[in-house]
Parts: sequence; structure tokens; C-alpha cells
Amino acid sequence: MKHPFLPVIACLIVASTAPAEVAPVEVLVPVSKAWVGQRVAVFIELRSPGSFAGSASFDLPQLPGTLMMKIGSPVVGSKELEGTTWFVQTHEFALFPQKPGPLAVPSFTVRFARRDGFTGPANEIDADCPSFTLEVKRPPGSGDTGFLITTESLDIIEKWEPLPGPAEVGAVFKRTIIQHAPQVSGMALAPASLAAPDGIRVYPGNPATNDQVDRGDFTGGRQETITYLMQKPGNHDLPALTYAWWNPKTESLESTTLPAVTFRVAPPPPGAKPDGTTLPSAWRWLGGLALVLGLAIRQRRRLAEWAGKGWRAVNPADRVAGRKLLRACRRNDAAAAAKAWNAWQTTQEGSFRPHPELRAAITGLQRHLFGSGPTEEWHGNALACAFMQQIGDKARRTSPKTTPALPPLNPQPRIP
Repeated sequence: MKHPFLPVIACLIVASTAPAEVAPVEVLVPVSKAWVGQRVAVFIELRSPGSFAGSASFDLPQLPGTLMMKIGSPVVGSKELEGTTWFVQTHEFALFPQKPGPLAVPSFTVRFARRDGFTGPANEIDADCPSFTLEVKRPPGSGDTGFLITTESLDIIEKWEPLPGPAEVGAVFKRTIIQHAPQVSGMALAPASLAAPDGIRVYPGNPATNDQVDRGDFTGGRQETITYLMQKPGNHDLPALTYAWWNPKTESLESTTLPAVTFRVAPPPPGAKPDGTTLPSAWRWLGGLALVLGLAIRQRRRLAEWAGKGWRAVNPADRVAGRKLLRACRRNDAAAAAKAWNAWQTTQEGSFRPHPELRAAITGLQRHLFGSGPTEEWHGNALACAFMQQIGDKARRTSPKTTPALPPLNPQPRIP
């Protein structure tokens, strides 16, 4: 006797024994609310039925007013999913929002390779990381505070070389400011103010950031050196610098202030009048100068060719364009930065592909220049840091002994 329900029962048995669909990527965000400037941990799980192959890449989205960065190396383990053991590779990221309100992180692409077992060919996976939202709140009483971070403490060290004091026109003073804070990236720490009175010219240096992870403890550092050139005589006052932060443990707004500095600048000494004993020496110098000028005029074409070759050897096109890009970033000049980026990109090989961080920074620049939404003030710090990281990685790949293509314009020591 045939049972009419046997085919249905067989289908149910097959369906119950078939492995359930497991998403290749999952996102875990332990919190749903955060303060402005607070580090928010984001964990992205990559899943594989067998071993992983190669390194994963993430097309991180460009989030206005928010820094998103990868933390450390992935952790590999296993997890029971739908009755089957899967290999899991967990990548940690950190969000540092600077704008209050809802923060919507859209879905973005993750690329990695996995195997069906311990050996065998690897399958390339292009998956979408799920989107998520976060509610960002501004701490009470911080409405007048511009740049704000959230941390339990902030240590700031200030060094002057030489110490501020009486000076003459043309004197140079270097000011180094070092910041350290737990649970904050060095890239998220506040940049030093460049405000100065008329009579003092300011030359900002490239900031050096350093993030350290020690047994789960995350500490960020930032060091920058500012050069002040005394251009006019008189008393010049640099305003005090105040750094503020929100302490989530005590739920209080705290701050520290670097004191104001006064420079008493004297005019340059009057030039000494030549006397009879100095005239012969002066005539000898003038005669030698005339001889050199005569030779230079006769050989001007050859000298021009030599000078051009020497200039191109010391300053190749990629280095010149890179310097222009960093200079535009320091001035927060979006149009100049885009022009310099296009010039630098034309000097690269056809196989060149920017890192995700650099690609995200360039996307943000292009959205600022060509987007249809309301225009916000553009800051070049993220693009400068991503560009320097790209240059450093390229130099390390080519040769560990090669001098970096773009040395710092204002050399700085490593952060202690």
C-alpha cells in the first residue's frame, strides 16, 4: 500500500538535515548609545566552513564627522552556528563620532578568501557587512566646547626650544605638544591651535600619531611641533591653549590649559658702517663675484640644463605633487588638495590601488567638492594621515633601507 504522505515526509527529513544558511559576515556592536568623541568598539565576524586564506579587505564608508579605524590584528576561533562548527575571524574597529544625533553606518563590502576544509582551493568572497545605527549624545555643558574627546584622562606635555624670552626679529622658537589619552586614537586627539598675533609667522609641522594596544588597553598619542618666526619688533602674546574632554566615569567635563606666552622682540641691530680697513676686503669679494657672474653668463645654457636635471633628480614629479597635497591638507584647501592628488596619481603605475583609508579620504574630498548636499568645512588631516600611511607602506614594500619618498617637512622625534 502506498502512502500519499511519504514524499512530503522525505522532503521534510532532507530539509531538516540540510545545513542552514550562515551569513558569511556579521557585525557586533556592544552599545547602542555613545558620547561625542567616545570610542565605540565594532566587531566584524568573517565566517568560513574551513580555513581562511590571505588577508581580508574592508571598503570602509566615509562618515562625515566620524573617524573609523581598524584596531590590531584579527582573532581566529570557532563558533557553533546552526548546528555546525565554523571558523570565525573577528576584526575589531573603533568609531570616534564628533557629531551628536543618530549615526547611521551603511552596509559596506568585505572581501576575503576561505576554503571548504583545511586544504584545497580558496574561494573569493565578496559580502556586505550589515548596516547599524548608533545614538550619539553631546555631554551636558559642552555646547561651547569645539573639539571634544571622551576619555578618563588626558596628559599633555609642552616643550619649547629655546624657552620663550627676549628675542630679536628673525628669531625662531619651536613648540612641541605631546598628548596621551586612554581609549582614544591619536588621530582623534585635538590638533593644536595655530592662532598667533600679527608679527609672528606660524609654520605647522606634520603631526605624528601613535596608537598602542597592550592586553586590551588602548592608548593614543599625538605629537606636533609648531615653529614661530618673529617678524616684527614689539610685545607679542600667544593665547593660552585649552584642551577639554568628557570623563565618562565621573560624567564631568574636564580641561587642562597651556599658559599664554609673551615674546618681547627687539628690532635687529643696525648694520655696521664699513671703515677704511674693510674696503680692500670688500673689493676682493666684488671682484670674485664679477668673475663668477661672467662665467655663469657664458655657460648659462649648460648651467640651466644641469640645474634642471639636478632639480628633477632631487624633486621628481611624484614628490613635488605629494608635497603640494600635504601643504593643501594643512591649509584645509580642498580645491588645491584635489588638484595635487590628480597630479600625484598620474605619476603612479597603472596597477596602483589606494588603501581603503586613502580611498575613503579621497571620496570625502570629492563629495565635499562635487556633492549636491550642503557644503561643510573640509579638514585635510584625515587625507594627510592616510596619504602618509600609503607612502610609508609603499616604501617598506620596496626596500626597508629606502628613504621615504616624502620626508617630513618639519622633522619630529617619535612619541615617547
